[in-house]
Amino acid sequence: MNEYPENKKQAKNETEQPSAIGPTSKDVVEAEYLDEQKPVPPTATSEKNPEPVEPTPNKESDADFDDDLDEEFEDDIDEDEDVEEDGEEADSILIDAEDAEDEPAPAQPVIKPKNIRWDTMFLLLLTCITLIRLSYLYIVPLDLGPDESYYWDWSRHLDLGYYSKPPMIAWINAASTALLGISAQAVRMPAVLFGAIGLFGFYLCGRRMFNGEIAFWAVAAWLATPGTAALGLIMATDVLLICCWCLALYTLWRAVDSQRSGAFWWLSTMLLIGLGSLSKQMMMVFPLLMLIYLLFSADRKQLKTKWPWLTWVGSLLFLIPPLWWNFQHDWITFKHTAHHVEPIGTNLLDHFKTFAEFVGGQLGLMTPITWLLLVLLCFTLLLKLLKWSRQTKFLFIFGGLGLLAFAGFSFKQSINPNWPATFYPAALLLLAAWAKEQISAGFLDGMRRWFVPGVKLGIALTFIAYLLPFIMQLSFLPLGKKDPTYRIKGWQELGVQVGEILQQQPRPAQTFILSPLRKYPAEIAFYAPGHPTTYKWPGNPPKVSSQYDLWPGPVDKLGWDALIVYNADSELPSDLTAAFQNVVEIGERSIPIGAAGERKFKLWRGEKLLSWPE
Repeated sequence: MNEYPENKKQAKNETEQPSAIGPTSKDVVEAEYLDEQKPVPPTATSEKNPEPVEPTPNKESDADFDDDLDEEFEDDIDEDEDVEEDGEEADSILIDAEDAEDEPAPAQPVIKPKNIRWDTMFLLLLTCITLIRLSYLYIVPLDLGPDESYYWDWSRHLDLGYYSKPPMIAWINAASTALLGISAQAVRMPAVLFGAIGLFGFYLCGRRMFNGEIAFWAVAAWLATPGTAALGLIMATDVLLICCWCLALYTLWRAVDSQRSGAFWWLSTMLLIGLGSLSKQMMMVFPLLMLIYLLFSADRKQLKTKWPWLTWVGSLLFLIPPLWWNFQHDWITFKHTAHHVEPIGTNLLDHFKTFAEFVGGQLGLMTPITWLLLVLLCFTLLLKLLKWSRQTKFLFIFGGLGLLAFAGFSFKQSINPNWPATFYPAALLLLAAWAKEQISAGFLDGMRRWFVPGVKLGIALTFIAYLLPFIMQLSFLPLGKKDPTYRIKGWQELGVQVGEILQQQPRPAQTFILSPLRKYPAEIAFYAPGHPTTYKWPGNPPKVSSQYDLWPGPVDKLGWDALIVYNADSELPSDLTAAFQNVVEIGERSIPIGAAGERKFKLWRGEKLLSWPE
C-alpha cells in the first residue's frame, strides 16, 4: 500500500495522547490514495534538473487489486460497495498537516471514483464497435479480396503449414465455414471476434499499468484509425497476430509485475506467443523483445528464475508443425520471407523514396496528428533514457523500438503499411500515458493538448473510411485502380459469370478452370457455383510462387478441356498454350465496379490437355 511514513508517524504519536474533545485541527486524515484517474504522488525537482520525476504506480497495490484475470472488473464493483467498511479499500484525500491548522478536518474521507467509470465506457465502446462491424458484414457490398479467398482455399486443404504463412488462418477459416457455411460473412466473422478479444487485452494491459482512463484513451486512439477500421473487417493474418500480441502484452506484464511466482501468467504468455507464431511470423519477435526488456529493466531478476526461459522454449515448440511442413517442402516459407527483406534501390534517391513511402503509408494508417505525436514522443524519450520508469521501458521496447526499426529498414527496402501494426498498441499506450501526464517528455509536454484533437480527427477519418464503399459506388468518380475498395469489388459477379460460361462449354463436365495468376483461381473457387477446384499455371519449367504451385496439378485430367481466365490486356504465356492441343479465344468480359470503373477479364478454352509441368 502506498503510504507516507512521516504523516503516519505523526498521526500515531498524536493518537496515543488521550483527548476529551476528540480530534484537533492538527490531526491528519490518512488513507490510501487510489484515484487512478488523476494520480498525485509527490514529484521531485532540483535546480539542475527542474523536470518532474515520473510517478510510478504502486506495484503492490496493483497486484492486490486484481490478482485474477476473471475478476478484473468485479474488483472495482466490490471495492466501491465496501469502501466505507474497509479503510484499506477506501479512496480518500491526504490532508497536509500544515493546511489542517487553518481548515477543519473533514468529517469523512472524500471518496474518489475508481476505474469502474472507465471500465463501463470501455465495455460500451467495445460493444458498439463490435455490433457495428457485425452489421457491416451484412449490409455493405464488399466481396472477399484475393488474399481472403486465397486463405479460404487453404482451408479446403488443411495442413501443418502453407507457402507464405503458418497454418492458423486456414484452421480458423475451416472452423468458421464449417459452422456458418461458405459465405463472405462466415469468412470474416472471426476477424470481428478476434478483433474484439484483442481490444480487451489491450485495455487490460493499460489499466493494469496505469489506470482505466489511460487504457480507454489508448484504445480509442487505436480504433480512431482507418487502418484499424479495415483490420476489424478483413480476415487477414494480422487480425490473429495483433489479438495474440495484445493479450501477450497483458499476461507478460502481469508475470513480471506479480509479487508471487506468476506461473499462470508466464504459461499464458507462452501459449499466446505460440498461437501468435502459428498465425504470422512476426510474433516470433515478441520473445526477443521480452528478453531485451528483462535485460535492461529492474525486472532482470526474473532471468534468474525458470519462467522466462520456459516461456521462450515452450513457445518455440508451437513451431514444430510448420517447421516439419517446411522441411518437407524445401523450406519454401523461409525463402518467401527472405524475399521480402531483400534491399531495393542502389542510390540515395531510391532509399529516400522507400522511406517516404513508409511515412506516407503510416500517416494514412494511423492518421497524421496521432502518428506525428507518437514519432516525436519516441525520439524525445530516447533523450530521457536514464529516467524511464518500468512502464515506459516496457511500452517503448514493445512499441517504439519496433516502429523505429521499421523506419530504419525503410531506407533499404519497401515496407508494407501493415507490417509495423503489431507495435502500435504498446506505442499508443505510451502516447496516452504521456498525454494524461503519467509520463514526462520534457519540452514536448506542451503538445499534450494535441492528443485529443488527434483522436477526434482520427474518428472523422475512420467514419469516412466506413463510408468509402458507399461513396465508391458512384460511377462518376473516375478513380480507376486508385479506388481504395478496388481490390474487394466485382469478384462475386466474376465468379457467377465464369460459372455460367463454364456450363456453356462443349464438355462442361470435363472442363476445369485455370489461370496464370493466383487471384483468379482463388476468387472463382469461392464465388463460382459449387466452389469448383481451380488451378494456377506454374510455368514450364514450374516455379513455386503460391500455394497453388505446391498442390497437385490436374495430372489426372489429361485430355480434358480448360476454361482459362486472365487479364483482359494480357496474352497467354506461350508455354501454357503449348500444353493444349488447341486454344480458342472466347472473348472479353467486364464488370462495373463504381468509381473504379470496370473489372475486365478475358477467357480462352484450352482443348485437350496434353501435359502438365512436374
